[in-house]
Amino acid sequence: MKDVFSLIQSLVPEVNEALLLRFNILTLLDKVETRIGRKVVAQRVGMTERTLRTVIDHMREQGLVDVNQQGITLTKFGHDARLDLQQVLMNSRTEQFLEMEMKLVKLLGIDHCRVVPGDGDLDLYVYKQLGKAVQEILMRFLPRQECVVAVTGGSTLARIGKEFTAELSQDHDITFVPTRGGFGGAYDIQSNTIGGIMAQQTNSKYVPFFVPENISQESSQVLLKDPTIHRAVELSKRADSLILSVGSAEIIAERRDLTDDQKIEIHDRSSVGEAFGVFFDRDGREVFKYPRMGMQLEDIEAVPLLITVVAGKKKAEAVKAFYKLAPKHGWLVCDEGIANQIING
Repeated sequence: MKDVFSLIQSLVPEVNEALLLRFNILTLLDKVETRIGRKVVAQRVGMTERTLRTVIDHMREQGLVDVNQQGITLTKFGHDARLDLQQVLMNSRTEQFLEMEMKLVKLLGIDHCRVVPGDGDLDLYVYKQLGKAVQEILMRFLPRQECVVAVTGGSTLARIGKEFTAELSQDHDITFVPTRGGFGGAYDIQSNTIGGIMAQQTNSKYVPFFVPENISQESSQVLLKDPTIHRAVELSKRADSLILSVGSAEIIAERRDLTDDQKIEIHDRSSVGEAFGVFFDRDGREVFKYPRMGMQLEDIEAVPLLITVVAGKKKAEAVKAFYKLAPKHGWLVCDEGIANQIING
């Protein structure tokens, strides 16, 4: 028999959206120690300030939040209500998420899937849960002896890497290695930086790969003769695990040092996603390949433990297309937003 909450959800579906919105607001307020303004809250939960005002007014009347000129804060009642609601949601969602995971495995033709609550486009707390899920998979399936974990770049992995803990290295002697050199732009989302963060968080070893990504084939061959660079490339290609993400084509095209003509080609050929320098359309066909030194897309077939981490329902199309192009083994670790978008279209 369904629990009461699940029954209400099935009879009045709109309750689910309203409840999750209030839960996200309570969670956000519970994580900050000072009052914050409506504008900040609205931006974090992905709604207009005007709409949020109505929601906050209702929550204030219920005694969940306190509001004054300095901003909004959680009341003791609101804190306790959030904890109770979290437990209810976890209990009611266990079966729901298992069903989602099985559907994604079937739809995408992949081996394994893990879905966490929320939508990364709306709530950054999702990345904390993704990080924990990835660490659990690594702890369970990495070899107990010495092992190598290769990592790509991007904002998703930059966020989840901060959630790793030293517990991961208690039974594993891990070396983290980047899969590519630097590409300019934001330093904190580059493969080198992320590998270093993960190693630091877990008290593990780290092998850097400090080489510009956009160099000629001739220069690549010369640099590969350097022992340090050669070691990093070889380590990544024989990694026991690879943690990667799939990017939105338009966003990645702006980050890369591409010419205007290349950006136009990516757009005009309806590219939806990018991974390992390969831009692809919704049918998984290669649209454009960005030259890169280091691990290539074709190398990931040989990686025993492949973990693809993606957040935010806006990337659903890219994820579907990626699995028409990439190997199906390993794990997809994603949020509820992507899962629902893929399942329901």
